[in-house]
Amino acid sequence: MFKELQIILKRKLQRIIRLKPFTLFLAVSLINALLFLILMPFLGEHGFNWVVMENNSDFESADYFLCILFSLGKKDVYRFGVDACYSPLSYAFFYCISKITSTDKLLQGLDLLSIPYEDLIDMTPKLLTSPYQLLAFVIYSIAGIALYIFVIGELNLEKWKGYLLSLMVLTSVPLMFGAVERGNLTMYVAAMVLLALVFKDSSSPVKRELALLLIAAAAGLKFYPAFMGILYLKEKRFKEAGRLILYGILFVFVPFVFFGGVDGIIELLNSLSSLAIQNNYRCRIQFFKGIIMTFGISGMIGNLLNTGFICILIILMLVTGNKTRMMVYLAAALAFYPPNAYRYTLLFFLLPLFTWAVEEAEKCSSSNYVKAFLFSSIFSIPTLWGIITHFRLSFGYYTLTYVEFFIYLAAWGLLGFTILEDITEVVIWYRSKTCKVKRSGITG
Repeated sequence: MFKELQIILKRKLQRIIRLKPFTLFLAVSLINALLFLILMPFLGEHGFNWVVMENNSDFESADYFLCILFSLGKKDVYRFGVDACYSPLSYAFFYCISKITSTDKLLQGLDLLSIPYEDLIDMTPKLLTSPYQLLAFVIYSIAGIALYIFVIGELNLEKWKGYLLSLMVLTSVPLMFGAVERGNLTMYVAAMVLLALVFKDSSSPVKRELALLLIAAAAGLKFYPAFMGILYLKEKRFKEAGRLILYGILFVFVPFVFFGGVDGIIELLNSLSSLAIQNNYRCRIQFFKGIIMTFGISGMIGNLLNTGFICILIILMLVTGNKTRMMVYLAAALAFYPPNAYRYTLLFFLLPLFTWAVEEAEKCSSSNYVKAFLFSSIFSIPTLWGIITHFRLSFGYYTLTYVEFFIYLAAWGLLGFTILEDITEVVIWYRSKTCKVKRSGITG
């Protein structure tokens, strides 16, 4: 009896060990989420403080409400300064919400432009008193989440894997404890880019055209999804690339008619330039410029290195022969290049995750197991890490929490591992070519 039990346990253990990479990724992610749920009653408020950005609720839904406030400036929106750095299409979207919830009437008579930024943040709870504002925010968040579930439904995955992947994304740190917690529009932008990736190679011409419109609209909301155009250039789909540029111009520039015109364009460019040259990003590991500033590199050298970083990523995108790796480089460009980025930009790493899940994750290779670990570390609630570190909050630097440190170590690690994979392939190719030359020389 005992021997039979040993045999059964051994077989079960072998099955666990033989878990395919994607199944392992789902298991680790959902176990972390379940553990966090179990521990929350014991951790209390500290649990949420530990997992949310900046370890407090001071900025809860702040991005959503600040964008509504800024949108009320209409043609003067970019006079709010560097904090009003979104596109006019974004502010048009939030202005519509302000009209639906009568926020403009609630704040009637206030000179918003004369109010300091810190005081504007303090005003955001007041906006909840406008009619149906809370309901509007709930609809805004649910609609954003629903987009991800729809995208996953479009992937070529088994049903149970699709369900579990949806649950993983729903409970992920970049989405739930980043974009949703702050009400940041990146939640929509990343979903639009993901859906565009699914439609891009469809046999349906309508879906392929919709992919172009989605990328252009995403670029119209946040600018940097314009990097997606590189995919069309790499595949020599020049006509589609041309239409993408045309759609992009429409989505980016036409809304300026209502938000400052030419003066608005100049003011926005000044704000973006100011963000790019700021030197207070030390220990901001969420983007490349923050990394190099942590090592004391700033000024013109820092700007040149930042430009060099994005150029290298673009070159790697163009030369790599692996689709998942190409998506890692694209995600890194979208997440790590923009200055003053936060954890919600890691949603762009769903691009390589979804590509890997569909095309490679069933292969039981050592590299896929490494990727399974790194992807689960980027997206899942790092509860095991919290237990090891006793759920400590911050390292004492602005935005550098223990959760931030863990998920960004994994994100940068994934980029480094991907580059290493490509270098390894080049070395193997070069060695095989050298061997062939030597053999031909001997036989000759």
